Amino acid sequence: MKKWLLIIVAIIILCSVTLWYAQNRFFYAEPLSKAEAIDHIETIYNGHVTKAKKQGNDYEMIFTRDRATYTAILDPTTQQIKALKLMEAESKLLLTESQIRQFVKKEYGRVESVKLTDHVYTVRVEKEDRQKELALDAFTGEVLSEKNVQPIERPEVEKIISEQQAIKIALQQLNGEVDSVDYEETADGGYYLVEIETKDDEAVFQIHAVSGKVMSVTWDEDH
Repeated sequence: MKKWLLIIVAIIILCSVTLWYAQNRFFYAEPLSKAEAIDHIETIYNGHVTKAKKQGNDYEMIFTRDRATYTAILDPTTQQIKALKLMEAESKLLLTESQIRQFVKKEYGRVESVKLTDHVYTVRVEKEDRQKELALDAFTGEVLSEKNVQPIERPEVEKIISEQQAIKIALQQLNGEVDSVDYEETADGGYYLVEIETKDDEAVFQIHAVSGKVMSVTWDEDH
């Protein structure tokens, strides 16, 4: 009887040890290491951990994301975030396109184009018939990268008539004294405004700067 009792006790102890091992092996996860904790934070927040230290049983992590700095408390066993706090946010304003153009023109030459995408300005410049494409931080103006690019093919610009030619065309319409000549630039070549005055009449002739065609005539009715 005593022998059977010892066997039963031994079986109970063996079962208890087995149950304890199973609980710890399968139901309790291994705590994350420091490197694993950093990787975990960077993955779930898509940021960059700058500092990590043990705080009791937890990890205190400082990370940056989208120009803001956060602190997080991570339980390495459950992998749960116990606390998350915004420490500092970027307060700078984006540089304007005008500011970027002024800086780039001074350092690199004539600005061809400027484009803003995701806090980065892409600027194409030309100097001595060579073109470069620059990437600049939109907050600081820092040049992040630069590369040589093929020049932009420009369409041939039609030659415009001279001011004297425009005056001659206007005088053919009204023979008098030229009072003023102004040139206005437009996408289709621009035009001249030639004001002619006589003893009896005064008119302004709008003359196309490429074709030389008289586009309109405005008469001064009070003359």
